[in-house]
Amino acid sequence: MAEKKQGRENAFAETYDEAVKKVIEKTFLKQGISYLIKVDKVREMKKGHLESRMKYSFHINRLQIEEARAALTMQDLAEGSVRYLI
Repeated sequence: MAEKKQGRENAFAETYDEAVKKVIEKTFLKQGISYLIKVDKVREMKKGHLESRMKYSFHINRLQIEEARAALTMQDLAEGSVRYLI
């Protein structure tokens, strides 16, 4: 049976740093923001060899976008560590 996508979740932010991922998770849990983490392995060719990193994408409920943005702005995250998608 085909799964029906209802469009409740939006891609909100992504990061490659595991420490930043943990900070975002704790922040969302404390604020009561529902989220889903998608993990992708990204491979890049660097100086003659393949290098792989993990990319963590946070998808949140579309009704909680403003709350999530406010919660993450209160955290002291480095500018280049998180890329906001919305």
